Amino acid sequence: MSNPPRTGGVPPRPGTAPPRPQQTPPPTPPPRPPQAAPPQPPADLATRLDGQRGWLNQLEQSLKKRSIIALVLTCLAVGVGAAAMYIAVTKNSDGDRITALETRIEALELATGATTGGIEPTAQTITLEAGITDPGASVVPEGTTGSSTTIPAE
Repeated sequence: MSNPPRTGGVPPRPGTAPPRPQQTPPPTPPPRPPQAAPPQPPADLATRLDGQRGWLNQLEQSLKKRSIIALVLTCLAVGVGAAAMYIAVTKNSDGDRITALETRIEALELATGATTGGIEPTAQTITLEAGITDPGASVVPEGTTGSSTTIPAE
């Protein structure tokens, strides 16, 4: 025999247990106050000082390396600056030297009556050592070193 249906609800299925009401979780216990750590024996003062000395020694070594690197880079920067200043100063004096040499050469040319302004090519043929002739080559002036000979054009 079945149970009569409930009004306003869903009838329970046959063979199932009725739903349980939801339970609230049990209250949490209040937090415990922090307990003091068990007392540790005080560290030996000599051991603590040795640790401090070791740390300071490492710090000093790293600072030495950085200082040496900074000193080397500073010396390089000063050297490059000095070289740049030297080049800037001597560049102007080289121009003065070149001008003085040009005026001296012009004075010597006027005194001797010779000109070295340039060698003009002629229509002569030059025979090279290997026996090859070059009809459009210019004449090698007298007194210069070289093994080619000039042949007069016909």
